[in-house]
Amino acid sequence: MASSLPFLAAMSAPTFAQEAEERAENVENIIVTGTRMSNRSAADSPVPVDVITGEEFRSNSSSDVQDMLRTNVPSFDVNTQPISDAATIVRPANMRGLSPDNVLVLVNGKRRHRGSIISFLGGGISDGAQGVDISAIPSLALKQVEVLRDGASSQYGSDAIAGVLNFLLRDNDEGFEFRANYGSTYEGDGDNYTISANAGFSLGDKGFVNVTGEIRDVEGTVRSVVRDDVAGMVDAGYITQSDFSTINTYTNEVPQYWGQPDVEDDYKVFINSGYELSDKAELYLFGNYGKRTVTGGFFYRNPVTEGSQRGNVYRGPTVDPLTGLEDEDGVHSILVGDL
Repeated sequence: MASSLPFLAAMSAPTFAQEAEERAENVENIIVTGTRMSNRSAADSPVPVDVITGEEFRSNSSSDVQDMLRTNVPSFDVNTQPISDAATIVRPANMRGLSPDNVLVLVNGKRRHRGSIISFLGGGISDGAQGVDISAIPSLALKQVEVLRDGASSQYGSDAIAGVLNFLLRDNDEGFEFRANYGSTYEGDGDNYTISANAGFSLGDKGFVNVTGEIRDVEGTVRSVVRDDVAGMVDAGYITQSDFSTINTYTNEVPQYWGQPDVEDDYKVFINSGYELSDKAELYLFGNYGKRTVTGGFFYRNPVTEGSQRGNVYRGPTVDPLTGLEDEDGVHSILVGDL
């Protein structure tokens, strides 16, 4: 047995050499955006992400950045809430079926503040969520969007359980771009238009200022029918059609309208700037100003069948539409008609 050991060893050596051979493989580009080590910056560790260029965004027929994301990112979802309290004003967006405030939103790698509205009656996962108002970012201001679709709480914290969206603003120091979009529905309502422009300016030889402005207007739509309880009250003579026709601004036939909310005076301005102080230092500044008014539907309050005394003091069947004004300071105020 001892004499056979050298023979076995000699025969096995080529096998080890064959296993050690390395095969060349092609790999995709790696975008660095996060790290699990506390002593390294978030830009030093490679994490796979989806990169959507600004050109891809602007080739989309929609003018809303959230709808563009939904088209390009399979795990991203957002919908329009016709009658959903504050969710009508700020549309709750989510990734991987998780709550909107489980998605970390970055602008130029910095955390974007959350909206001042807590979604209520948004439906399921959106109830009680306080997410970022992504629609405040004009699509023409974007250089690219980096999407980390997997959970990233180990890199960024618990607010990144669903993933990370990093919006990189345009940094060109010259050029001008103008875009205009218009659309409507087959029913003839829902007219919407978007006018946006982007311009870049140089700051000497080492700096830039990039400015984007956008104006948007969306007409509301109505896909409602007269509620059975309202029709019964009209037939019984308890109320008349005119009791609610003067309150509802969209139609003279239904006390509760269901459709796309009306968005008026939607103004957005984004600025991105930077100046290179040295090879290792840069002075930068970016920010935005925005304002819009959203008018959405309100659920019908039946003064008779709710089991209250409301019918004794108020015979009208509806309330004024819910109007939300998003101010330039990011604070949302809600104006509700009297009951």
